[in-house]
Amino acid sequence: MLKELIELFKKSNLYKEAHQDACDMLNRANNMFDNASAKLRGREIPHPGVDIFYEERKVDKAERAVRKKVLIHLSASGSMDTPGAITLIGIVIDIERVGDYTTNILELARVVHKKLEAGVLENELTEIEYEIEHLFDVVSQAFEEYDKEAAESVINKKLTGRCEAILHRLITEDIGMNVQTAVIAALYIRYLKRIAAHLLNIATSLVQPFEKVRFMPESVTIKYEKKSENE
Repeated sequence: MLKELIELFKKSNLYKEAHQDACDMLNRANNMFDNASAKLRGREIPHPGVDIFYEERKVDKAERAVRKKVLIHLSASGSMDTPGAITLIGIVIDIERVGDYTTNILELARVVHKKLEAGVLENELTEIEYEIEHLFDVVSQAFEEYDKEAAESVINKKLTGRCEAILHRLITEDIGMNVQTAVIAALYIRYLKRIAAHLLNIATSLVQPFEKVRFMPESVTIKYEKKSENE
């Protein structure tokens, strides 16, 4: 699908602007996540000047702008560019949902007023956080620079499955957490899983041909079918 997107962005200034809007959305969502996660986990805030709720409004506004630009171009050019346009709209929907889950994390931090410590799950949870930060970086680069290899490098990461596994442990094992901390941890892990799923959806959209792209923003499992040499 990346080839079709590149051709799309070459055709029209509106699409170039829409692509830049989407890149800005993803970068904003990345900064929002970094700050929200750091606040909940009691770490130093990496972007002190970033207001997450303000940034969320900017992300929502940019999503509407992309939709409008795509609609205007399609109205003028006909249906030839429809697959690429649908894919771009799917990508900005995923980014917008990442922003929503990020604000959910911040709301958690504001409610509890204390650092979330995951006890025996701490190391694994920290690894998942770092993996999501890495996923943000790779997906942002792949989308901005039309880098298919970068997108392919993360497409099969089992992040959502790892989140589900740690959540299962939290529910089924006695890990020594009080009820409040366990609830906060469960919600946080759930939000991490959703964020990972949306980022993997974006990577999938860059790699797969249009007919194989799965537009499932709430999906837990992202399938990747590598094309054979004969396709």
